[in-house]
Amino acid sequence: MTIQQMKEKKRELGYTNAMISQKTGLPLSTVQKILGGITRSPRRTAIKALEELFAENGKTGYTYQYPCHSAVCDPPATYGNAAVQAYTIRDIESLPEDIRAELIDGRIYYMSAPGRIHQEIIVKTLVRIESHITAGHGSCKVYPAPFAVYLDRDIGQDYLEPDLVVVCRPERLCDKGCMGAPDWIMEVTSPSTQFRDYTVKLFSYKAAGVREYWIVNPEKRVVHTYRFGEEEAVEIYSFDDRVPFGIFPGLEIRLADYV
Repeated sequence: MTIQQMKEKKRELGYTNAMISQKTGLPLSTVQKILGGITRSPRRTAIKALEELFAENGKTGYTYQYPCHSAVCDPPATYGNAAVQAYTIRDIESLPEDIRAELIDGRIYYMSAPGRIHQEIIVKTLVRIESHITAGHGSCKVYPAPFAVYLDRDIGQDYLEPDLVVVCRPERLCDKGCMGAPDWIMEVTSPSTQFRDYTVKLFSYKAAGVREYWIVNPEKRVVHTYRFGEEEAVEIYSFDDRVPFGIFPGLEIRLADYV
């Protein structure tokens, strides 16, 4: 199968690069480079993984029933070569109230209850940000999960509940949550969510226009900060370091003081 045939199959199935990365296990950057024609001599193992994915989805298959009961729900498949129809905001909003889930690129991810350390990090960081905003008479707002973020209101395939968000553009706030990208997002990752936080959400947040994204890893006691825009930067800090907020000059937090 040629790269062009793969690209045509991708369009036919309605897959995004993030979805292909998840299904094949290939890094998102690898998928982007191969299908974007950047990599002229891709590894044989990568090509094989892509070929197997597209060949499998070219066959008549089983139609997934909604809702699924695993941690991740793929978009409901169709028979034959018909395009895959992704889940939408309506599917998320029809879930029972006691079930938390996120929707990214039309794919449903069920969420489990967070642990104690996770919650301590969120609470302490929230208090630090709220105190800074209050002292400076700022107009930004900070919200902990569960707080609805609709990244692409028009398309309706991205609904997230980040662990902590800061919104500085009041026009994006409504009774349902945030319509569009927040200015700052923190996700406290765990072994079960690392792939999603470091790849899928990283790509989605950047593409949507989030200014700054933090991934806090309590297990390794490190913080990755991503600043997007004209002056992109990626930094890695330990819990013992003072981590600066890009959107709030002068504000820092040392997580070792809390956990």
